Amino acid sequence: MPAIPFVVGQWVRGDRFYGRSHQIEEILEGHRNSIWLLGTRRIGKTSLLKQLEHIAETSPDRRYFPIFWDFQGAEEAQELHLNFADALLDADERLEGIGIDLKDVEAEDLFVSLGRLRRRLRAKNLVLLLLCDEVEELIKLHRKDSSLLRKLRRVMQSQEDIRSVLASTIRLWSLAEQKGDTSPFLHGFTPPLYIERLSDQEARSLIEQTHLVPEERPRFAAGTVDTIRERCDNHPYLIQLVCKRYLEIGDLEETIEQVATDRMVSYFFAVDFEMLSKAEHEIIQFIAQQSAAASDSIQEKLSLGPDSLEGTLNRLENLGFIRRDKQRRFVLSNYFFRRWLLEMPESRAHSNKAGASPGGRGSFSDEVTLERGPDLGVIDDRYELLEKAGEGATGIVYLAYDRLLKTKIAIKILRPEYAGTEEAVVRFRQEIILARDIGHPNILRMYHFGTFDGRVYLTMQWVEGPTLAEVIRRDAPLPLKTTLLIGRKLASALEAAHLRKILHRDIKPQNVLLDHVGEPLVADFGLARLQGEPSITRSGMFLGTPNYASPEQAKLKPLDERSDIYALGLILFEMATGRRPFEAESVGEILEMHRNAPPPDPRDLAPSLTNEFASLNLRCLEKDPAKRFQSAEALRKALEVLDWDD
Repeated sequence: MPAIPFVVGQWVRGDRFYGRSHQIEEILEGHRNSIWLLGTRRIGKTSLLKQLEHIAETSPDRRYFPIFWDFQGAEEAQELHLNFADALLDADERLEGIGIDLKDVEAEDLFVSLGRLRRRLRAKNLVLLLLCDEVEELIKLHRKDSSLLRKLRRVMQSQEDIRSVLASTIRLWSLAEQKGDTSPFLHGFTPPLYIERLSDQEARSLIEQTHLVPEERPRFAAGTVDTIRERCDNHPYLIQLVCKRYLEIGDLEETIEQVATDRMVSYFFAVDFEMLSKAEHEIIQFIAQQSAAASDSIQEKLSLGPDSLEGTLNRLENLGFIRRDKQRRFVLSNYFFRRWLLEMPESRAHSNKAGASPGGRGSFSDEVTLERGPDLGVIDDRYELLEKAGEGATGIVYLAYDRLLKTKIAIKILRPEYAGTEEAVVRFRQEIILARDIGHPNILRMYHFGTFDGRVYLTMQWVEGPTLAEVIRRDAPLPLKTTLLIGRKLASALEAAHLRKILHRDIKPQNVLLDHVGEPLVADFGLARLQGEPSITRSGMFLGTPNYASPEQAKLKPLDERSDIYALGLILFEMATGRRPFEAESVGEILEMHRNAPPPDPRDLAPSLTNEFASLNLRCLEKDPAKRFQSAEALRKALEVLDWDD
């Protein structure tokens, strides 16, 4: 089976990046030094920033020096500074390459550090290209420290030695009217540069993967390219999701049905929709009811002034919610959004119309059909706890109802005895920061870290299905086809994590959830850390789960991505044979077996397994990391070329 080139839920750059030539030219060559990239979720904001970074790094004229600054998780000024320090660390080799020592730039104050960097780049005849992602965090920062935005504005909107690019959703509009400043923060960044859907030609190039050599490009039946493009309305995330699943299952209509019912797709539509105003909701819902509507009919129905209506329609069109058909009437943007909106329960579709507060108290949405149990409480006047779903040593997981988005979520609450322990809280927060940074379709979606009444919590995607451990216990040995499909997707998830230097360190069947269509999702990044970063845990402590520990984990040695590969090899073995390769009565015996005992050949337990699978599986389980697959990418590619008998 050929490799699938489509990338879902991760940023891309270089040869994997398609389109956006207009925005790139305006950012790098235009007259504005302060630019706001505005778009909906999953439209490719981070990828565009990363492509700008790539172009600036590889440009022969070396005009800009790019710094990718991720604001994610920065709810305090100090955390914003730490994020900038991380950005400098990522650029350390490039700084060294132009003769700038990182130690000469770093400072205890964020703005001193920014000033030093600009001066040293100016001496090299370079302009600082500041690429800022997840800038919505400034809303929280402004509430806590109103002086911070004034300082940032003075730096970012300077006309000397800096070009600042902010990327966000429409939520950032709230900073256009913040009080206490002579001029709002966004004043110099407006009008925004919208990130819209791709052009027809750009969408075709993405589907056909024209950056690849012809023999590596995917093969599509006649008419399929235009069908995918039209159903997705040139939305790059939807295109890649549909293409990837189509190549996996080979049935386009089944693929479209799976994507239309995918909870993550519904979630990002819901988040974007909730950000809109009451008038925007009414316009979208009217267009949905009419299938197509001219501006005069919209104005007559909703009694909006012509100027207000024109501005609102332009914004909705720029954001990709609506577009014009051949008769210049307004229609909803793509098949998946239209279907989501039309299938949305009536109470939810008209909640803003009735003046209901999205976060206010009220009855459950019709979408939540669980019977109410005992009153388990409400977190932040938003997350209503429904029932306990699981618990671990440090946290308890609940099924909850999100009153704002009117959907089920999972919420993990740190046990009270750990809430005052710095190490536990840091690890808890690190779980969401690291998992959110990966953004892969086979990694459980993490939404929010928060504190409330002394409680520390994480919110995340709710998955209806079982864990992989439960499936193995019930059904193993699994068919080779199932083992390979799950293995490929888990390897792809690890590949995405390792690309960002994130080690999971606790890969096991209990940490893999299967959704309603059997899609595996890697969960629990509580033990994860960045490769090369100091560990939170004290040196000499065993970390992980004994049954799925690598030999180097068992020896308390430093870990790299090959340790996760060993753990995935254990899971492959268990799926294929129905038992773990190493079993013993005590933890000490298990760890000793991981250190020194050779694994059994999986064919001895499941003779129908192919020689190719057994060889691959045993390579994952080599005691010496140098003899294993050296990357999750290599393992994924090896799994993709294995065949199975249906």
